[in-house]
Amino acid sequence: MLHLLLLVTSLHAQQYFFGNPIIRNYTPEAFKGGIQSWSIAQDAREVVYIANNFGLLEFDGATWNRYSVDNSTKVRSVHIGKNNRIYVGSQADFGYFKPGETGVLKYFSLADSLPQEYRNFDEVWRIYEINDCIYFLTFKYIYCYTPGKAVKVISTNSPLEFSFLVNKKIYSLAWNTGLSVLDGNRLNLVPGGEFFAQRQIASILPFDKEKLIIFTMRHGVYLYDGRTAVPFKLNDESLLKSSPINQVITLRDGSFAVATQNTGVVLLNREGEVLAHISKREGLLDNTVHTLYQDTQDNLWLGLNNGLSIIEVSSPFTRIDGTMGLSGTGYAAIKAGDAYYFGTNSGLFRLNKPKFNAKQLSLVPNSTGQVYHLRSISGQILMGHHNGPFVVEQDAARQIYPEKGAWDFISMPGNPDKLILGTYFGVRLLDAASGKLNLMNTFKGFEESSRVLDFDSNGDLWMAHGYKGLYRIKFDPDLKKIASIRFYNSKDGLPSDQLINMERVKNELIFPALYGIYRHDKATDKFVQDKALSALFKPDEHIVEMEEDIQGNIYFISDQRVGRLSFDKFGKPSIEEKLFNSIKDQLNDDLSYIHVLDLNNVLFGAKDGFIHFKADKVKEIKDFKTHLSSIVITSLNADSLLLFGRKIEEKEGTILPFDLNSLRFTYAASFFESPEKTRYQFFLENFDSGWSEWTNKTEKEYTNLPEGNYSFKVRAKNVYGAISEAKSFTFTVEPPFYRSKVSYVLYTFSGFLLIGLIFFQADKRFKKAKHLIIQDKEEMLSQKETELKEITTQSEQEIIRLRNEKLQFEVDHMNRELTYSTIHLMNKSELLNSIKLDLQGILKKGDKTSHQEELKKIIRSIDNNLNSEDDWKQFELHFNHVHGDFTNRLQERYPNLTPQEIKLCTYLRLNLTTKDIAQLLNISVRGVEISRYRLRKRLGLDRSENLTDFMLKF
Repeated sequence: MLHLLLLVTSLHAQQYFFGNPIIRNYTPEAFKGGIQSWSIAQDAREVVYIANNFGLLEFDGATWNRYSVDNSTKVRSVHIGKNNRIYVGSQADFGYFKPGETGVLKYFSLADSLPQEYRNFDEVWRIYEINDCIYFLTFKYIYCYTPGKAVKVISTNSPLEFSFLVNKKIYSLAWNTGLSVLDGNRLNLVPGGEFFAQRQIASILPFDKEKLIIFTMRHGVYLYDGRTAVPFKLNDESLLKSSPINQVITLRDGSFAVATQNTGVVLLNREGEVLAHISKREGLLDNTVHTLYQDTQDNLWLGLNNGLSIIEVSSPFTRIDGTMGLSGTGYAAIKAGDAYYFGTNSGLFRLNKPKFNAKQLSLVPNSTGQVYHLRSISGQILMGHHNGPFVVEQDAARQIYPEKGAWDFISMPGNPDKLILGTYFGVRLLDAASGKLNLMNTFKGFEESSRVLDFDSNGDLWMAHGYKGLYRIKFDPDLKKIASIRFYNSKDGLPSDQLINMERVKNELIFPALYGIYRHDKATDKFVQDKALSALFKPDEHIVEMEEDIQGNIYFISDQRVGRLSFDKFGKPSIEEKLFNSIKDQLNDDLSYIHVLDLNNVLFGAKDGFIHFKADKVKEIKDFKTHLSSIVITSLNADSLLLFGRKIEEKEGTILPFDLNSLRFTYAASFFESPEKTRYQFFLENFDSGWSEWTNKTEKEYTNLPEGNYSFKVRAKNVYGAISEAKSFTFTVEPPFYRSKVSYVLYTFSGFLLIGLIFFQADKRFKKAKHLIIQDKEEMLSQKETELKEITTQSEQEIIRLRNEKLQFEVDHMNRELTYSTIHLMNKSELLNSIKLDLQGILKKGDKTSHQEELKKIIRSIDNNLNSEDDWKQFELHFNHVHGDFTNRLQERYPNLTPQEIKLCTYLRLNLTTKDIAQLLNISVRGVEISRYRLRKRLGLDRSENLTDFMLKF
């Protein structure tokens, strides 16, 4: 039996593709790289790396990055090592990329460390890892690099072709020698390997426990059992012979994906049967496929000569659209024998024998225009068309009778030769008894557009009008006229007059309404809600289309989702909707359409053709990862990268100063099916109140975060509704300097100091106040004391004044005494001198000797009296007492003074005149002047100094 989607083949039950798989393309402009890509790998984070003409490409599911090697040449190979280093091979160089300080990948060349004699090689086309050694394979040398050690060089005797890793062994084709295996440091020819001496090998893969399958570039496919190689039979060898093979990989379902030079990619099962041929015609960007890779989600990546493509080979959905020659939106489909018919707004298309090499549909002649329905009744294919009712014959579509607008056909119960046709203007009766359809009757009195028709168990015709309600039509037994028409709307139990539909489930009519599903209650002739069936859907959900398969599963389209309602053996219902999320937005939203071909094959009308669902190919939705791509600081004048890629995981607990408290997080999910429908949810602990709404944005920015500990979390929900594990990054924003721990210590110290100062000031003010009080008291006391002291002082001053007056009086008295004494002395001296002069005169006049002797005696007595020192000593005593021991001080200062000069000094101190001094000294005035002169010299006085002033100040 021929199935529409996939044909069961043999032991492995692998199936032919019907329709084209979903393909996603990336142009060089999209990934900002060169046109050619040569190798693809995926790391533990599920980030994809691609060896490209412009360098190494990195794709995290949302963002493309590109990295260049040192010489900026083409990168030919890429391998993710166990240590997560990204090893690359390029033209005349090989090495590895690893994250730098911020996480941006940096290149480190290994070839630069080679001796010059081994430095001359062309390109590194393959990189393999066995145990701890990374092998870089060129056409001249094999290089083995163990991290931390020098690169080891393995030379060969013959030029090498491509090398392959199979079962932890490296096989390489030595040209003109044969297939060889690397054993230690040398290549050894395998048994029978000379068979491939001049046959270029594209790939070597395990086939079973004992055999390898070897794909050559131009000389066929072989099975090698360790001794001999025998051809592997292909069911269509011409397909692979028409184009060189570039690479072959084994897919996870055991089939082979073959990359060709000129014809795209071919999928083979293990029996050599072609499952699919996918080329530019089917949607690839280019027919030249350089490399293949199957990612963790089973998508097949193609490195093309011009761009990149991703094929969803494991998806249960395929496309029947313009890539197969189909034009327009899908409205109807049917299988008849070996042919399949598809009705669109452009016409009716036919496909015969849906195999890999016969996927082009052709337009059925005379069918151009809007097709509404296709029915297979009594061996004839009937078509409801905008131009009228048609029967589809072998070569063309033939109009049954001329009338615009035919919707659908339905057989009358118990009378298969009679058909009811719904038209734009009511219903018609067709007769098929003669083998040809003929118009029998046009029923008058009912001119409503009749798109949705069906008969109930009583033989009544029901018609659902989407904008009015429901009609129940009874015909006369002879079918010549309508016996009765009953109209139902919201007055009869329905929730509204609009959007009433009609479906057949479990051979009973049900009526999906604006919300809820209803049944007709014959007893009351009203509509009641089917609570059990309605409860399976959301309260506000409007069912647009339903279709039941032979096992009772119900496929449905609503205004909110697409899904499949299933019942287990106990009748417990369940709805699978996540699987259909990927096609929901692609479906025809004019007149929704579902057609069950058989148990495992279902067609959905799409905006562009049809989408085919293979029910037995439903895959397990694998876990996928969400990762942080970069963290950028936005609080500076220009954005500054903080962390990137893998470095983010290594820098958990990063501490940021307060001036770097504005961050932008970018993130992505490693789910490559419908990535535009991947949604993200984020949450910044200790800042956000909870998880955000789902969004398709791949970045989130936070500005001016307060100091504290944070954990940014992000998770993704793919097109199937599966949610990834959350990825987190913890970090700390330090407080500003004025809120740092040190500052708080200083603040605490300052606080205590301030409190101390306050207490000190308070205590000081208290003490001051106390002191002021005491001071006031003391001042009062002081005033009293001052008054007393003033009184005392006044008294003392008065006493002192009196005492001074007394002393002054005494001094004055003494001075007077001295003056008197001096005057007395002067008078005395003057008297004596006068007497002396008189006596001398007498002596000169007298002649008597006796009188002379007496007179001489008197004169001597007077001289003695004039020279007496007693008077002087008494004078000197009083003088020193009054004048501060003047004579003694003078003698101490000037010990060489004569007594006569001391007397002169005392007389000068008394400020006596020269004449008075002459009398006291008993010398002439001239003698006094001479004595003054001599005294000045002895005292060392300058001429400008007054002698009397000197004595007064001494």
